[in-house]
Amino acid sequence: MRSAVAMIAALGIGAAFVPPSAGAEAAPPAGLVIPAEQNQNPNAGRLVGAGATGYLWGQAGEGYNWTSYADGSTRAVPVPDKQRVAAVAGTDVVTFTGLVSPVQRDMRTGQEWSLPIPSGWRYAGTYGATVVTTATTEGKPGLRQLSWENGQVVETPVAGLPDGARSLYVQEHGSADGVFVEATVNSRRVVYRLDGSGLHPTALLDSWVAPGGQRVVQRFGNTGTYRVWDLTDLSKPAHEITLTDGGDEKLLGVVGDEVLYTRPSATGGDTATDHTVLAVPVTGGPERVVLDRAAAIPVVEPDGTMLLGRASGSQDATSSVYALRAGAEGRVTTAKVADVAAIATVVEGMSMAQGRLHTVDRIPFGQARLRRTDVSPSGGPTAGPRVDRGLFNQYAGCDWDWCEEVQSTGDGRLAYQGINGTGLSVLDESASLPARKVNDQPTYQQPHDTMQASGRYTVARIPGPSSEDHSPRLQVIDLDSGKPVYTGPAQNAYMPAFAIDGSTLWVEGASQGVVQALDVRTGENVRSVDVGDCDLTDLRANGTDLYWECATGTSGVYGTVTKKSVRLPAHGDAMLGDGYVGWEKDGVLSVTDVRGTTGTHVVGRPANPAQGEGWTVDRFGGPLAFADTDGRVHVVPSGVTASALSVRDVDAAASVNVASAPWSPRWWLSKPASSWQLTLRNAATGTTVRTLAGGEVRGLVKAGWDGKDAGGRFAANGAYSWTLTAKPADGRGAALTASGTVKVSGAAAVARDYVGNDGYGDLLAFTSAGQADWRAGTGTGAGRVEDKVSGTGWTGGNTVTAAVPFEDISGDRCNDVLVRTKAGELRAYKPGCGAALKPTTPYTKIGTGWNMFDALTSPGDMSGDGRADLLGRTPAGDLYFYQGKGNGLFEPRVKIGYGWQGYLLAGMGDLDGDGKGDLVARDRSGDVWRYPATGKGTLGTRTKIGYGWTMYDTMVGSGDLNGDGRADLLARDTSGVLWSYRGDGKGALAARTKVGGSWQMYKNLF
Repeated sequence: MRSAVAMIAALGIGAAFVPPSAGAEAAPPAGLVIPAEQNQNPNAGRLVGAGATGYLWGQAGEGYNWTSYADGSTRAVPVPDKQRVAAVAGTDVVTFTGLVSPVQRDMRTGQEWSLPIPSGWRYAGTYGATVVTTATTEGKPGLRQLSWENGQVVETPVAGLPDGARSLYVQEHGSADGVFVEATVNSRRVVYRLDGSGLHPTALLDSWVAPGGQRVVQRFGNTGTYRVWDLTDLSKPAHEITLTDGGDEKLLGVVGDEVLYTRPSATGGDTATDHTVLAVPVTGGPERVVLDRAAAIPVVEPDGTMLLGRASGSQDATSSVYALRAGAEGRVTTAKVADVAAIATVVEGMSMAQGRLHTVDRIPFGQARLRRTDVSPSGGPTAGPRVDRGLFNQYAGCDWDWCEEVQSTGDGRLAYQGINGTGLSVLDESASLPARKVNDQPTYQQPHDTMQASGRYTVARIPGPSSEDHSPRLQVIDLDSGKPVYTGPAQNAYMPAFAIDGSTLWVEGASQGVVQALDVRTGENVRSVDVGDCDLTDLRANGTDLYWECATGTSGVYGTVTKKSVRLPAHGDAMLGDGYVGWEKDGVLSVTDVRGTTGTHVVGRPANPAQGEGWTVDRFGGPLAFADTDGRVHVVPSGVTASALSVRDVDAAASVNVASAPWSPRWWLSKPASSWQLTLRNAATGTTVRTLAGGEVRGLVKAGWDGKDAGGRFAANGAYSWTLTAKPADGRGAALTASGTVKVSGAAAVARDYVGNDGYGDLLAFTSAGQADWRAGTGTGAGRVEDKVSGTGWTGGNTVTAAVPFEDISGDRCNDVLVRTKAGELRAYKPGCGAALKPTTPYTKIGTGWNMFDALTSPGDMSGDGRADLLGRTPAGDLYFYQGKGNGLFEPRVKIGYGWQGYLLAGMGDLDGDGKGDLVARDRSGDVWRYPATGKGTLGTRTKIGYGWTMYDTMVGSGDLNGDGRADLLARDTSGVLWSYRGDGKGALAARTKVGGSWQMYKNLF
């Protein structure tokens, strides 16, 4: 006990150490078994040669098999060391050739022997059990035959080549008793037949003929003519036929009295293995279909029977080999010789996140393919269909065996380094290989230096930027842009352990065992934790858990909330899940619950014990997965309750101009959610403007708001609060709630907002020199108007005698302005958002004679039609109402009052919260009145809201100056001091706040 305590103290985890509970031999939880995919054997149609009692099939590098004619049994044919290619030519002797002298094996007796080739000679071909070799001596070619007779090698020179023979070629695979040889004699091609009795001249013009027992056939030129030859008399063709040349026929040979050839199948299958086999009589005639689907690689038995591989063409992945024999009257008949059983896909790589299982599947002797299978995140686990995502090879920028481990990011993407650690590629959720190349940054690839990925970020060790500074450092890459968001300081040869989880990068600090949490977006050190007083060699992060591994081989999981470490048993590979660690030892995969509730239990035995190859864990609240020796994939629950649904990272812009693009926030979740809802509310009023919702998501919630309300109308510019809620798909833990704010511009302009498109009201002020200043509201509680946008030239005929900040009449979602000139012409100016008001600003002429009014103002919508209206007062005190049409023009005027002379008027907008525009007026005695609109183009009963305002010479309804969603008022006193009165939304004004002095510099305020 004393020794154990000392060891714990040495590890620096002291009283925080919590051992896992017992139960290592407990039965694994029930899970899902995904059957191995069955495939047609790609070697089934690759027939090599036919012997006396069986045939050889397969190909170099992928394995050979020998199948018996008698019972259809098949056995593997081992290839001798340093040999590559096998050949069979009419006997049961298989000839292997390669880097050394040929080796032969009798498939009936199992006897094996070598045929040493004399120095200077080379292997050229085989017929029967005889090997043909060639050599060139002093420019003259020669032939020799090697055979094994009575336990020794017999070498036979071949005579018969004329003195002028050159360029000797031997047809590689002959028949049981002979092979064709071609030589160039005095610039003329001469074809010979070589057999046990020697070399015999022929009348053949082309040595490459298709086999057929005692007959052979050749295509003559490019005319569609075929010549059939009898091997007993090669002095002239026995038959000649002409076929309609489709250009895609492949000659097979002769069986009986018919010539066989293929055409690619009309079913559109694999053109390498899917052909229609056709036959025509050697004497000519119509073609007929012999087999509907077969490979175009034939071999011929000694008796002239032709063998062809044939795919099933159905859901059954079993292939067959068919024999084509001469039947009655020489017509070809077909019969199945043997079936070639389907083969299971081999899983060579695995990665799983949010229930998305990716495997690299290889059909034995075929190319690796990336496949995705979605496992249901709730209820009894079920598997969706396998989805093919393309070939995983060098053309995809990576081979599973050559690259750093492929990482599931948790949002549907896969990230991986290129060959030899060069370049980062990302396979997006709906894409197929090859992946999108992100950058060409090389990375270190050493033990425990693997790249890690989480959400939108990857982290890896990279070399320094130059030959002078090649010190390694950590770099975090944004997968969306491909650009680094964080690059750590240069390190010496020792590189600290690291891990990434969402936007948090965990890095071992200067003190051993102390780990720092950095925000990769800012590089800020958020906090530090002490996981153990040892040299960390590996680190993994998942929510509040950190997996650590020491140079001493000890490991555990530190809870950053519980501040306790759970020590793990000795193991090989390990992966951190949600509340558990999956680990392998001696080929057994086990799970340890690091929360201390279920202990340790065995999961199963992967065929490959390496993590990422034979097994993996879903660290996003999910199970483990492993492939067994039969190619089945087991998806096994961890037995540990997953953490509550949380946000690991968020990308929600704090401001957006919806005129350019919608607001497109993203939230990376810790596990799948069954549904989500995003609610957007006006920050000032609390009114819900829009609710967006969606169904099941795995790892990433993506929303898009175009700035419109539920009715399809643009919402007002300004600040909005958002609340995201999501329900966990597994039903465990509370629903997720996240919130924030976004400032919207480019939507509907709020009353009197001209400068910032920010939802705050602005003040229009003119100097006596003809300068028009927009004084921008700041959104502060004081109601200040500070920054300005200026336009000059308002002099002469453009002198402004009245201006009314108005609504958007041009449809550009920017407020417009009514201006009356000195001559009495009323114009509707249409400045763009944030633009200065100038005489050159585009405008529409409304009319003339507007000098009849000594005051113009707009209370907003008085008629209830949603459009701004206009009021005008005559010097006699008559008040007229102009109903707006929404395009800068007005309906005929209506007199709605009299006796208004001497009043200061301020169109306020909605001051009392009833949705209709109000008018504030100060009478000659200094009392201030609110006149509510009735919604019928008239004003209702007035309410007194102030008194003693005789010190003011100007009042302006300024819109919302402080961002509370309520209309405010500005008033300038006779000394030039500007005061702000905040509206309370109920029709009254709060106590005034001084905005600033020296405002007498302006001649007019509007």
